[in-house]
Amino acid sequence: MHSGNQRFPSLANRLARIVTVVVFLSSWSAFSQEPRPNVLLILIDNHSFFELSCHGHARLKTPRIDELASESVDFVNFHAPPFCSPSRGALLTGRYALRLGIHNTIGGVSILHKDESTLANYLKGGGYTTAIFGKWHLGMSYPYHPMERGFDDVFVHGGGGIGQLEDFYGNRHMNATWDYNGRPEKSEGFSSDVLFDRAAAFIEGHREQPFFCFLSTPATHTPYEAEPKAMERIKKRGVEASDGDLKLYSMIENIDENVGDLMDRLDALELREKTIVIFATDQGVNDRGAPEPRFKGKQRSSHPVAYDEKHAVTCMIRYPPLTKAGRNEAVTGMVDLAPTILDLCGIPRPSSLDGRSLRPLFGESRQWDDDRTLIVQCPRGRVRKRWDNGAVKTQRWRLVGGDLLYDIGEDPGQSTNVADKHPQVVSELTGAYDKFWESLLHTDTLLSRHIIGSSEAPSTRLNGMDWYRGGSPWHQLHLKRQRQNGVWAVSVARAGKYRFELRWYPREAPTAIGAIGASVRVGKEFAYVDTIPEAPNVVLELELAQGDYDMETAFKLPKEAEQERSWGAYFVHVDYEGKE
Repeated sequence: MHSGNQRFPSLANRLARIVTVVVFLSSWSAFSQEPRPNVLLILIDNHSFFELSCHGHARLKTPRIDELASESVDFVNFHAPPFCSPSRGALLTGRYALRLGIHNTIGGVSILHKDESTLANYLKGGGYTTAIFGKWHLGMSYPYHPMERGFDDVFVHGGGGIGQLEDFYGNRHMNATWDYNGRPEKSEGFSSDVLFDRAAAFIEGHREQPFFCFLSTPATHTPYEAEPKAMERIKKRGVEASDGDLKLYSMIENIDENVGDLMDRLDALELREKTIVIFATDQGVNDRGAPEPRFKGKQRSSHPVAYDEKHAVTCMIRYPPLTKAGRNEAVTGMVDLAPTILDLCGIPRPSSLDGRSLRPLFGESRQWDDDRTLIVQCPRGRVRKRWDNGAVKTQRWRLVGGDLLYDIGEDPGQSTNVADKHPQVVSELTGAYDKFWESLLHTDTLLSRHIIGSSEAPSTRLNGMDWYRGGSPWHQLHLKRQRQNGVWAVSVARAGKYRFELRWYPREAPTAIGAIGASVRVGKEFAYVDTIPEAPNVVLELELAQGDYDMETAFKLPKEAEQERSWGAYFVHVDYEGKE
């Protein structure tokens, strides 16, 4: 769960983040005298643009989201990074994901750098009460947990999906255990139902003050698990599909029902006119469910996640005082949501943001005044490379990988490279990309180190999803199937003695390691101890100096097992024990 499962962030730590934002707001002499709108941001995981009946899906019925779309500006040319962590990082900061050091969902490059401020930080600094319900996927150890990122109320699962390595062991969508403000809490019911109910209670409890509610469902990410009531309705309609698709459809239709209930709750609380409602999804999922997918081949020959079918996502915004309902085809993106919300809430926009406010598109105007350029890049690995899975987008053009140019108006499937016919366009878009690439900080600067031994978090839990070198386990199934090793990047906050508890399985699922020895290395400091194979954990101690280090662990198997091969502890609890 949270950093050590044994503490709440100190008041000093929370105040430190608030002070950062207050300093930023110091140039703003006073908040607007107008009532500030509430913000309800609903983000659905791994949900295709086309998996709504209003967007053309042939089998699904989503009447309540369709209704919301009919009341909203429905952005139908809206683009996000093609994977979860980069997309969420861009959403919450208004900055391109590579600026944040995020370009994968595991491997130490899925963590939002501690120096970044989030939308929750800005809104909290502007007097909002903030909450997150559901999926985070931007780091769970100190100081990356959402409790340290501006959220007052936190109810989340670990990792990028139910049942991933960082999540509570054995979790399913039904009756899951969540991280509730740093403590495990068991729920009853299907994940989306639980989260929408929590969000509704939060909204009702804070209806008299401005709130930011970030409702981020783990559905429709795998594992697909049938929601019983929705599945029954779907089968009664006679929908024919694979078992996996039927489960997926039930998850979507369950979300639709919950969205409708939550909109009804806003109406009952007389909050419709006072609340910005944003409904979005985090990645394109290769046009899954589209009547006619853009790309009809099996796989792109190069830069496979740099095309619109992986970037184009749902985004609809309803704010009755300003939004004129209808479809909008202007090129827009996930980096635009944070500046849009700040604009509508009357909070000054930081100069470091890459996105722009969507407010000019809310009324009669349906296009930008200029030829807007948007950059989407997700290398999908630990090392970023120039143009790797990168694209520059304008209203008409897509430049992919630096040498593949597509005219979207003539070729929405991006199948015919016209770079040779339009060298000036290639030059202009390359220039925009070069400016972006050259502005990125060095990767060493962007490395997110896990801070151990701080006074705010003397106990920290690390897991193998965050190894920044070596193996990259990400699912609980890997505990049985793969024995890997890797390296964490850590920062020792205080000199002194540290206790390391090494485990193969997490504490909630104690399992014999089967090792005859175990070791831990932090920088040049090393400790080894003989163990008994039946032990579920091993404890070692090290005396450490303050500073930045690599940290690695190893279990040694008996000689007769797999040629004495060693593997790393997938879970390590680090406790600061003070100075001698």
